[in-house]
Amino acid sequence: MEEDPCPSSVNVCHTREEWSALFKELQNMRSEGMLVDVTLSAEQKEIPCHRLVLAANSEYFKLMFNGSHSESRKDKIEIGGVSAEALQQLVDYAYASKITITTDNVHALFQAADMLQFLGVCDECEDFLEPHINQDTCLGTWALADRVSCTSLAEKAECWALKWFKELCTTEEFLELPYHLLKMYISDERLLAKEEQILEAIMLWARHDLKERKGHLKELLKCVCFSSMDQDYLKNILKEDEVLAGVRGIKQMMKSQSTHTSPRQMLQKDFLVLGGSRLVLCANVRGEVEPRLYMNSSVYTLGLDSQCIDTSALPAPFHDSRGIAACVVDGDVIVTGGHESLTQAWRYRPALKSWTKLASLKKGRFNHRMAVLQGQVYVVGGSRPVNYSRSGEAIERLPDVEVYKEKTNRCKKVAPLKLAVSSFGIATYGGQIYVFGGEPYPYEGNDLMRNETDAVQRYNPAQNNWTCDDDVQLPYPLSCIQACTVDNRIYIVGGQLECVLCFDPEDSYEPFRDMANTLFPWQHCSATVCGEEIYISGGRVHQLVTDGNGILRQVETYALVQCYNVNSDTMVLCKDLPKPLYGHCTVTVAKT
Repeated sequence: MEEDPCPSSVNVCHTREEWSALFKELQNMRSEGMLVDVTLSAEQKEIPCHRLVLAANSEYFKLMFNGSHSESRKDKIEIGGVSAEALQQLVDYAYASKITITTDNVHALFQAADMLQFLGVCDECEDFLEPHINQDTCLGTWALADRVSCTSLAEKAECWALKWFKELCTTEEFLELPYHLLKMYISDERLLAKEEQILEAIMLWARHDLKERKGHLKELLKCVCFSSMDQDYLKNILKEDEVLAGVRGIKQMMKSQSTHTSPRQMLQKDFLVLGGSRLVLCANVRGEVEPRLYMNSSVYTLGLDSQCIDTSALPAPFHDSRGIAACVVDGDVIVTGGHESLTQAWRYRPALKSWTKLASLKKGRFNHRMAVLQGQVYVVGGSRPVNYSRSGEAIERLPDVEVYKEKTNRCKKVAPLKLAVSSFGIATYGGQIYVFGGEPYPYEGNDLMRNETDAVQRYNPAQNNWTCDDDVQLPYPLSCIQACTVDNRIYIVGGQLECVLCFDPEDSYEPFRDMANTLFPWQHCSATVCGEEIYISGGRVHQLVTDGNGILRQVETYALVQCYNVNSDTMVLCKDLPKPLYGHCTVTVAKT
C-alpha cells in the first residue's frame, strides 16, 4: 500500500534548540519585568519572577501558589532561612536549568534547595559534597547532611569523623556541633579515641557556650566509660575542673559500671603489619636510575587509627624474604613461606610476643595465601623459583594445597587447585574456601606480559575437591588482590580494581557488584578485617613507560591506609604506615 502523501494528522515535537530558545525567552521576560507576578525577597534583596516557573521546579512553591496559602495572593513574599545569593541561584536555575556549585556556596545552596524543595539541586549538592569529604570537611558535612536529612551523606561523613577524633575535637566545627550529633559521635562503638580524650572533648565543647550547654553535660558524660580510665587521672581532673566537679552525681557516675558498661570493642583490637617490600629509585654505578628493592624485616603493631604502637622483628629466616603469607588461628599468627624462606612456618603469640618454629611446609612457595577453615590452617598455591632463563629468574605457579595439623605439628597435602595461581585473593564462606583470580602463567622475566585470570575456584573440605565454575567468574582478570569476608559477603580489593568488588556467593544472577572507589592505587596491598571495616594498607604503582629515551620503569610505593566500611559503603583515609610497603601481610589480633 502506498503511503498517504497527505496524512490526516502529524506529531510535532520541540527540538532541543527550540526548548533552549523558550528558556531564553522566559529569562528575557523576567529581566524585562514582562508578566512577572511575584517578587521573592531574602536579606533585603528582591527577585522578580513568574509563579508558574517556580511551581514547575519546586514542590514548595507549587503548594504555596495553589490558592490555599495566603502567599498565593501576595505580590511580594519574604523567604526566611535562606541567603539572598542561594535564593538567586535557585531562581536562576528554575529558568535556565543549570547551576554552578562550589565549595564556597554548596552549604548555603544545599540548605536553601532542601527548604524550597528543589530536589534536583539537592541531588547535585550531595554528589558534589561526597567526593570532597575528608579529615578537614567531615564534621561540617556531617552537620549539614543532618540538617537536610541526607542520610547517606551523613553516614559517609561520620565514618571520617570516627577515625580522626583526636585531630577534630579542638576544631571550630567540633565546637559548633549540635548536642544530638555530639552525643551520637561519642556514643559510637567505632569511635577511635581514648576515654580520657572523649571526656576532655566534652568539657571543651560545653565551655564553648557554657550557659546554653551546661544542662547537656550529665547526659553526655553517660557516654564515657569511666571504668576503663585511670582513677588517679579522674581524681586530679575533678580537683582541677570546677565545671565537671559541679555536675550532680559525677562522683557516683565515675564509680558506677552502668554509665558505659563495656569498653569500646573496636579499641580492643590491633593489627599487625608483617614483612613486605618497597621499591626506591636509585642511581646505579653507571648513573642510570633504576628501582632498588628494600625488604621490611619488622612487625609493626598498629592501633586501628594506624598509629604505630610497637615494633619487633620477624624471625631470622624471614628477613629479606618477600612474598610471605600470614593468618590468625586461635588468637595466634601463623607465618609461612617467602622467596628466601620457602618452606618456613612459624607461630607468633601476641600475648607473649614470642615466636615458635613449626613443621616445614611440604612444598616451598612464595606469593601464596593462607586461610583458616574449621580451625585448620590451609596453605594454598603460590610461586616457586626454578631455573634461570636468559632474561633472569624463572618462576612457576603451584597448584599445591596443604593443611597444617596442630596436634601432630605436620603439614598434610590435600586436593590441588584446578588452576595453579599466585598473588590471588582468598576468603572463606559457608564452610568453603574461595580463591579469586591470580597469576596463572609461568614468569620468565617479561614484565610486559599480562598475567591474570578471572577464575573463581572453590574448595569443599568434606569432599576434598576444588571446583572452577564457568558460570561464576570475576568480571575481569585480576591478580595482586586481597579478599575479605564480612557478614555474608566477600569483598575484593587491590590489583587493577578501581573500586571495592563485592561478591555474594548466594546470588547466582548477579554475584559481583561494584562498591566504593579506592582513594589511591592499591596493587599488591594487604587487607584485614575488624568488625564491619576492612583496613587496606600500602600498595604500589609499578609499570613500564616509554619516553623519548626508551622504556623506563615507573615505581611508587605507598604507606597509605584506607578503611572501607561495608555498611555505609564508605572509603576513609587513615594515618600512614610507618613505611611505604607492598606485598606485606596484615592481620587483626586482640590488644595485648
